[in-house]
Amino acid sequence: MRLRIKYSKGGQAVFLGHLEMLRLWQRAMRRAGLPLAYSHGFNPHPRLAFGPALAVGIESLAEYLDMELTAPLDPVEVKERLQAELPAGLEILLVFAISDQAPALTAIINTAAYRVAWEEPPDPKILQEKAETFLSQQVVRVSRPGKEGARVKDIRPGVFQLAVKPGATLEMLLECSSRGVVRPEEVVGAMALEGPSRVIRTGLFIRRDGRLLTPEEYVDPQFPARGRKCSVL
Repeated sequence: MRLRIKYSKGGQAVFLGHLEMLRLWQRAMRRAGLPLAYSHGFNPHPRLAFGPALAVGIESLAEYLDMELTAPLDPVEVKERLQAELPAGLEILLVFAISDQAPALTAIINTAAYRVAWEEPPDPKILQEKAETFLSQQVVRVSRPGKEGARVKDIRPGVFQLAVKPGATLEMLLECSSRGVVRPEEVVGAMALEGPSRVIRTGLFIRRDGRLLTPEEYVDPQFPARGRKCSVL
């Protein structure tokens, strides 16, 4: 039986890295007494698969994790048993069954939505002008550090939407796929804005044919949902 878990990440949990999160979930599942399926080989490990990694320090309203069990369980029971073993800052929002043929989260998720805010917000008019200037450009190059030195990356093709919201917050829809990732701080830096005091990942999506699907909607590849028009901002 395969289950997909949707959860939020906030509070002190935002300082947990990807490997720490993996160990935390494995420990919580064992303590909850779930009949986990394990891989084969010399070093068996629980069959868990996370969605795209979340940078340390960023909150999230919608993270995803797939797990495999050796026996069927009611998703509601799984949610209750697991939540009791998780630390503050991690809240399970949904647990639901998915098809055995459903592809891995990292194979289908290709878009992430973010909300960026400042403790001292910039002038909304200036923020709007900077957003419009960014969107009008065909190429936006940023420098990324690497093992062999910095390299230049054009992030403009991976910025699908950019919008200024009340309170001088900035919302963006960015590429987040195996082919490439655009980071919200790169967009902010390219707009010549000071670093934000708060970044929240508000959603993860499957973007295809001009529409967006959530991982809740894509549970069986034989019967994909239609999703919504490609806009969440």
